[in-house]
Amino acid sequence: MREEEFKLTGKAIRVARLIKGVRIKEFAEKVGLSLNHCSMIERGEAGLTYRNYFRMLRELREMGYTDQQLAAIMILTENIEEMEVDE
Repeated sequence: MREEEFKLTGKAIRVARLIKGVRIKEFAEKVGLSLNHCSMIERGEAGLTYRNYFRMLRELREMGYTDQQLAAIMILTENIEEMEVDE
């Protein structure tokens, strides 16, 4: 049985970064993006290319996250939006 794949959103990337206390400027430098572009990705205002996605994923893993933890953050960020709409 194959594990289900997940794709992080900019919002989930932002939450994961904030949990670890990493400033966006530091994160952007480590993944090789401008501060502005990284910020736009996190806000969902810019697309996330395949290359940038894997740069960000690699950096999150280097920050100590497992794929399971990242999947949980992704699920939580998606469900929080749905729960806020229902209120």
